[in-house]
Amino acid sequence: MTKPKAITYPELESVFEPCHKINQIEETEAEFSRSLAGDSVLLENVTSCSTAIANGLSQQIIDEMNTLVPNILVKFDNLNVRLGAAVFPYLQRAAHEALAHAIRDRGTIMSINSAYRTIPQQLILFNHARERRCGITIAARPGRSNHQSGLALDIDDARGWRPYLERHGWHWLGHKDPPHFDYVRGGTKDIRSLAVLAFQKLWNKNNPKDRLVEDSIYGLQVEARLNRSPLKGFGVIGTGARTLRLINPLMQGKDVRELQEALVKAGFSLTVDGFYGTETELAVKRYQRQQGLLVDGIFGAASRKQLLTNV
Repeated sequence: MTKPKAITYPELESVFEPCHKINQIEETEAEFSRSLAGDSVLLENVTSCSTAIANGLSQQIIDEMNTLVPNILVKFDNLNVRLGAAVFPYLQRAAHEALAHAIRDRGTIMSINSAYRTIPQQLILFNHARERRCGITIAARPGRSNHQSGLALDIDDARGWRPYLERHGWHWLGHKDPPHFDYVRGGTKDIRSLAVLAFQKLWNKNNPKDRLVEDSIYGLQVEARLNRSPLKGFGVIGTGARTLRLINPLMQGKDVRELQEALVKAGFSLTVDGFYGTETELAVKRYQRQQGLLVDGIFGAASRKQLLTNV
């Protein structure tokens, strides 16, 4: 059998990101929590090493991508995986299915340090590299990292996992970056421009007097607006409602408060404070279990349709 070649996209060959080093500098959750107080709410002012500081904005962009192209990114945190604090557990569907088969075949838990990386996360890394912060000396500009493909993983125990992953279409990057694997079989798309379009739409929705051209191209105008974007996300959502979930920092806003009020009206006890914390997640799980829905604590389209139309 011919060994599959790693998937490539235009310009990626000129940028090598040492994923093992980037993963090593991601702060622990405790360190990350302590860093929040010292950072501005805007992306350009991030000095802490963890890209998790932009989780709110990142989640909004992922949700917008899935609105523009339904289910272009699917969650894999329902698999037998252990996730690092800054990991967004999303892959394209074909890669998700291949990962599920590999994990099933080996029959043990997989520790994942990086998966889908959003353009806010990538810009944080790029800014760190430009300023020589956090030990990062090189990082791709947003739009040029294969971690933005929805087809990449950095994992622990790469040697042990390699035969199982390669059996199902994953390619090991090699000794130059030991934890990195790319999914290389068919049924996938280059989604990096879609992420840019999702951000352009979100920005325009929230900044009608400073609009970006919605051309899916990452340029200096997009980078300037992304740097000026709020880490916790925009107050006005884009073309689709946010998927609400427990992340760090906590998702917050009017939509979270509306969810909490609806849960209270449905008979569940929780504090209505506009923050999606553990109490809200628990209430969502109880509601999902009551209604026969998937019990994952994530308030997405199915849970929203069921709850908000019945209160």
